[in-house]
Amino acid sequence: MAKETRAESRCRYLIRRVAEGRGWNVRHLSRGGDFLEEQEIESSFPGIGLHGSKPDFLICHKGFPAIVVEAKNDMRKIDLAVREAVEYAEQINEGGKYSVTIAVGAAGDEDCGNVFRTMFRQDGKWIPLKSHGYELTGFPSVSEVESALITSNGTVEVSIPPISEFVTAAISLSVILREAKIEASLRPKVLGAVITALFWGEIDLTEGREIDSVNKLVSDAISSTDHFSDSKKRQLIDTLRLVGGDASRLSGKIARIVHLLKSLNIRSVMRTDTDFLGILYEAFIRYGYDNNALGIVFTPRHITRFCADLIDVSALDTVIDIACGSGGFLVSSYDRMKESAARLGVPHSVIREALYGFDTNPTVWALAALNMFFRGDGKSHIENRSCFDDESRRPVKGRFSKALLNPPFSQAGEPERDFISAAMDALRVGGLLAVVVKSGIFADEENAQWRHEFLRRHSVVAMISLPGDLFYPTAVDTTIMVARAGCPQRAEDKVFVAKIWNDGFRKLKGKRVETAGSQLPEVLAQFRRFLSGEPMRTGLVNTVSAGVLMEMGAEFCPEQHLPQPPLDARTVDAAVREVTASILRTTVCVPDIADSVIGRFPDFGDGLPDLPYGVELEIDKFFAIGVGKSRGEMNYISGTCPYVSSGDPQNSIVRLVDDAAGEVFETGGITVTCFGQAYVQPWRFMARGNGGSAVRVLMPRYHMTFAELAWFAAQINLQKWRFFYGRMAIKKRLFGLRLNAPPRPLPDVGISIAGKIRKLSAEMDNVLGE
Repeated sequence: MAKETRAESRCRYLIRRVAEGRGWNVRHLSRGGDFLEEQEIESSFPGIGLHGSKPDFLICHKGFPAIVVEAKNDMRKIDLAVREAVEYAEQINEGGKYSVTIAVGAAGDEDCGNVFRTMFRQDGKWIPLKSHGYELTGFPSVSEVESALITSNGTVEVSIPPISEFVTAAISLSVILREAKIEASLRPKVLGAVITALFWGEIDLTEGREIDSVNKLVSDAISSTDHFSDSKKRQLIDTLRLVGGDASRLSGKIARIVHLLKSLNIRSVMRTDTDFLGILYEAFIRYGYDNNALGIVFTPRHITRFCADLIDVSALDTVIDIACGSGGFLVSSYDRMKESAARLGVPHSVIREALYGFDTNPTVWALAALNMFFRGDGKSHIENRSCFDDESRRPVKGRFSKALLNPPFSQAGEPERDFISAAMDALRVGGLLAVVVKSGIFADEENAQWRHEFLRRHSVVAMISLPGDLFYPTAVDTTIMVARAGCPQRAEDKVFVAKIWNDGFRKLKGKRVETAGSQLPEVLAQFRRFLSGEPMRTGLVNTVSAGVLMEMGAEFCPEQHLPQPPLDARTVDAAVREVTASILRTTVCVPDIADSVIGRFPDFGDGLPDLPYGVELEIDKFFAIGVGKSRGEMNYISGTCPYVSSGDPQNSIVRLVDDAAGEVFETGGITVTCFGQAYVQPWRFMARGNGGSAVRVLMPRYHMTFAELAWFAAQINLQKWRFFYGRMAIKKRLFGLRLNAPPRPLPDVGISIAGKIRKLSAEMDNVLGE
């Protein structure tokens, strides 16, 4: 079989993609970019001295030649790529008109693996460009190049890769491990072993020696430290050892894994304060596609830092995380402790003993221990056992000043509330907990008694809702609770409540990517003002009387206690228009529904009083709130009556069913799904009334036009943020909504909604009949 050869263009494509991620503008120099390719170089710089030679790329900085890049199609040709890049750079320098001091060799491609090597010209000699004593192994970023040009000594401050690069690498790593047929549950172990080996030294990538080299480097790294007892050292080494069939299948893949990790400058970045291991594992578990089988959800690292900031962890604290996962909260705490140690006069020997944790998963426990080892934590008091065991609870009871926690979601037999209670037991009186937990436990009936008892022993300081897609692709709404241990809640206390809409990330093309406008700093600043008794100055936050939370069955969720943010007229108008648009889309999508439309809609009977305009009242002052009367739609045969469930598409109408006596709303009305989405139904309908997906039905108490019904439906939809899976729009929660009546009468002008529906339906019939 002929040997496969790969075009150099693949490597050039890779360079452009990677360079763009590192801050370079890959457009042509004449169009405001930084990149010139082959023959473009002499066209742009006629006197550059290349005399017809054509490097793959010349990258410019501030319009002047700065970097020569040479690409090769095979990783094994990296030395040749570096040599030729240096030769091209020297050619330019000898020309005397321009000076190029950085040369980059690139070899390979995205499919088979790639490698970068960067050289710097110092005193006429070319040396590897380094950071923290290690060669840069990723494509140099703009800031690294600027740093190199300033220092002129071959050293730079390494750029921390953006989250997007970690995500890209994590997906590629998952593909490699899947190709090697490594079980999902073992993949974190493989990465942990390779990362530890790279932290300690260079892995021998000679064919057949890779696995032995990884195992030896891991053993040497762990054996050399005083971070662990001898028994923990043995346990860690055994946990991370690559053996058996997995090892043999991995052997040929280790080089690709190593080069991927090196593209992130792993050895340099791990010598900074960046939680490299935590960020990579968060991306790996979140976006590895088939890694959901692991049953692990890592708290995003910007949130672990935010929680440590909220409870002001310092070098004076002792900190515990009773379900520590890969150690994100402990890393964030340790970073803050180091930052404050000198100012508070606390020696490092004290803070390195001040962090404790538990985790039951052996691989995840190993990752947490390694994470702290990489950061110089010290004794790494992280135990591979359950926080609920007596041997775990007794030694830590009442010992700590701060606790952080993200309990496992929906763990069979171990509800989230038990983790919170165990964490509070580990705190001394007055100690603070910051916990990220499923929002439902602060709203549901199942945990109502626990919430009530919690306030008899402890006090809630703050409740902060987080964006709904924070743990994407895991679908769960989460809230941060800050609580003080051993201090029973007093009715006169004030509790800080907030909702964060933007945490600095947004969902785009199946990933959460960085974005501007994070509200975390603003909420943190307002929380500190709250603690110091100063007035707060933002609509993101509020306070609620603790007496309200102390009532039996009371909810803690901020969604219940925050006012509706101010809305501009444009937003309100768009929401109103969408109500009508949804009806018309449904007319197109649900055949024959026009036959059920009510000709005089809205007509809810004579004798209703005139609507009071320009007032804000509870929803039940405007509407009688009922509930659907029907069973699940599968219990009905097809017919002519629209059936409304709690799905959002098509005005929440599933299909047309046969009438059931006593279940039809003959006058139409407004329906509200269990997730708080309101629709105007201008036709007779039936609505689901049983189970968690029951539909609420609103009937006006005042005479209303269709335009006014659409206004009120939009008002409800603009407060949809108050509802989610753990806090559905049940009847008693709807009673808490306050709605603004329109400021003035809204008459129906032009064609009625029934006329629009029939006209659209007829036009559809004509089009289909042509």
